[in-house]
Amino acid sequence: MKNIKILFIAIITSLMLSGCWDSMEINKREYLYALGIDKNPDNLTFTAEIPKINEGSEEQRIVYAKDSADFAEFYAISYLHSEKAISDRLMQVIVLGEDVVRDSETVKRIFDEIQRSPQINRRVKICIAKGRAQDIINTEIPGNPIVGRFLSEMLIKLKRENYQDIYTFDEAILDIGKTGNAMVPVAEVNDKSLMIERAGVIKEYELKGFLEPEEVATVMVLLNPDKAKIPNININVEGTNVSLGVVDLSMTKDFKLDNDKLKADYYVTMYIYINSFITGSNKLEDQSYLNKIKDEARKSFLTAAEKTVYKLQHTYRTDILKIKDNLYKYHKQDYEKVMDKYDEIFEAADINIHLDLKIKSTGMVK
Repeated sequence: MKNIKILFIAIITSLMLSGCWDSMEINKREYLYALGIDKNPDNLTFTAEIPKINEGSEEQRIVYAKDSADFAEFYAISYLHSEKAISDRLMQVIVLGEDVVRDSETVKRIFDEIQRSPQINRRVKICIAKGRAQDIINTEIPGNPIVGRFLSEMLIKLKRENYQDIYTFDEAILDIGKTGNAMVPVAEVNDKSLMIERAGVIKEYELKGFLEPEEVATVMVLLNPDKAKIPNININVEGTNVSLGVVDLSMTKDFKLDNDKLKADYYVTMYIYINSFITGSNKLEDQSYLNKIKDEARKSFLTAAEKTVYKLQHTYRTDILKIKDNLYKYHKQDYEKVMDKYDEIFEAADINIHLDLKIKSTGMVK
């Protein structure tokens, strides 16, 4: 009897050391790196990217599409059509087609499934396709053919350099749940590659429209000036093209809510340097000329900023500037009186951007 007990314990121990009961060898699994989701007349089209990591090269991939009602059906159909099991534990990016994010109920259903999934990494990155997600996943990128990896690295770079806020699923669901709004990166096909420059404005799980790169930069400045990254400001002064770089930003905000009247003032200080001019010219030694540079640069930035604010207020009626969040934190009693009609108050708000521009350096070359 004692020997039987010892044998039983040895068997149990060996099973525990070997891993999970349902473990499967890596060459028996297909790992999704990217997944695109589009609408079709009946339900959804899932386009999956699978690197061929078991065949000696991570630089090869399989792309296939399945029409399914939801994630569960997609996995079930894929499992039945392959000798391997589908796994999304390594998924890098989920790309939502433009037609998907224009339908709030579809977005809610997809987000609900991601939340419930025991496998999908909640840090999986989310982006919107300009057009169909299938076109994004099918793009053959020279030198970097794994779309999931390419998009993931690009989104991380944009976040690191503060050109955009990267949106993992957790970040997106948190922002939408907290404020009702989000600014999500947009992936586009560009000359046989992919680019992410624009952003989609999401309100209550529905895409309201897109922001151009200079509009995205404006939003980033107004949200977080200490970290925001602004592309070069290119202007023309007295027939000469001048390129300016932004070296530093600071900002203070003043929000006032008086009954139904909302006033928001942003006081921005921008420090710039001249990074492209004309060799041999002494114009930069003339203070009046430098003042003209400042005036043109100020006009250029404010024109884009005012256009952005107008679009958010009157075209999209979406407060991705998080003014509502600020009111809730610091003017809670006043905000609670008007919270049910905040959209109308935001649309009619007096939002002003005041820019103080300073030239920090004219450069070392004379």
